[in-house]
Amino acid sequence: MAIGNRQFARARGSAYIMALGAGLIVSVAGISALMAVRVNRRATLQAGDFTEARLAAQSAIELGMQDIRSNPAWRQSKPNGVWRSNQPLGRGLITLEAIDPADGNLANNPADHLLMTGIGVVGNGRYKLAVELEPQGPPGMDCLASAVHTSTLLSVNSTVAANAPISSNASVEVGLTGVVNGDVEATTAIVNLGTISGTSTQGVAAKEMPSGSVFDYYIANAVPIALSALPLELLILRREIRNVVLSPGSNPYGGVTHPQGLYLLDCQGTNIRIENARIHGTLVILDPGLDSEISGNIFWERYNPQLPALLVRGSINFDWSGSLSESGGSGPSTNYNPPGSPYQGVTDADNADTYPSLMKGLVYVSGVLTNADGTTIDGVVVTAGLAMTVNRPLTVTHDAAIIQNPPPGFQRAFRPMQTVAGSWRQLVD
Repeated sequence: MAIGNRQFARARGSAYIMALGAGLIVSVAGISALMAVRVNRRATLQAGDFTEARLAAQSAIELGMQDIRSNPAWRQSKPNGVWRSNQPLGRGLITLEAIDPADGNLANNPADHLLMTGIGVVGNGRYKLAVELEPQGPPGMDCLASAVHTSTLLSVNSTVAANAPISSNASVEVGLTGVVNGDVEATTAIVNLGTISGTSTQGVAAKEMPSGSVFDYYIANAVPIALSALPLELLILRREIRNVVLSPGSNPYGGVTHPQGLYLLDCQGTNIRIENARIHGTLVILDPGLDSEISGNIFWERYNPQLPALLVRGSINFDWSGSLSESGGSGPSTNYNPPGSPYQGVTDADNADTYPSLMKGLVYVSGVLTNADGTTIDGVVVTAGLAMTVNRPLTVTHDAAIIQNPPPGFQRAFRPMQTVAGSWRQLVD
């Protein structure tokens, strides 16, 4: 073959190899681009799965919140643990766990927080989200927000002075001689023939009241006082607590004391009168006779701020005023702050002190409460009988701490739950 032809053949071969290489490069580039597209598509799908999984986890928690809103008894009916397990939602599955982080018991304390954890699984995406919830609003029943509250008729025929509303789950009637220095609220109607210096609001929602089991805790935990241990007033067959100190350090009726001053008196229908006495504790009175009363001069304050001052299962009359004097006055000379029963941290051996005629704390009467003398109370008055009647001046200075620290039986049955600020967080297994 001539030299020229050989050179031409080599040139053609080189061109072919170059073309083949270029084609191979293009093919590789195309395959690489296709693979990159596939990788990007897979990454995009995985990112989409992850985003949907995060939204699914959030949805699981929102469903748990809806469970709480729709079921006031959720603490009793829901388990401390898994509420939903691999429940289908959209393209994925959700799981929800709810626990009491304090003690693992949802039902034992309505003030406990709740830790919710939602898990969302969508395709290859999995997300775990947690948030803490806390009860919203004060722990006490809203009846404790009033200075005076009754479930039925509140009849005012004298002067009531209160720094918080007086209210009724039914109606309030202010008679011709009635004066309310404060606000009035009623679920149905306010009939005003007298004077109301504050606001009058009708149509308010009924306030939560204690149930019939409100006395159970106190009956189970109080030191009983035998009715037979009380002196008997023969003329009217009435038992009396009179000219004594009843406190954590003093029980003149049997000697057994309670460290919180919690005592129980079952009257069994017998009339009782508490008169000219100092009570530093909680007294629970069961089934007193219809003519039972707290009268004369009384200084009464709860010992434990987490307990009421007075609980009455039945009806009673309030008829006290003036001041309680150790020197006697209408009764024998009595030392009301002896050793073991200090007043404002002080005890003594004399009979020279004077105390304000006052009751301090929560007062609850399940029956009819009638105020027949100028009565002063620092706390809250709640009644559940057919009526509460104010026939003589009544002054109630509302103690806002009671609704924030309610006694047993006065805690709200249902408190809305709200998220704790800053508690949302992703969890990684």
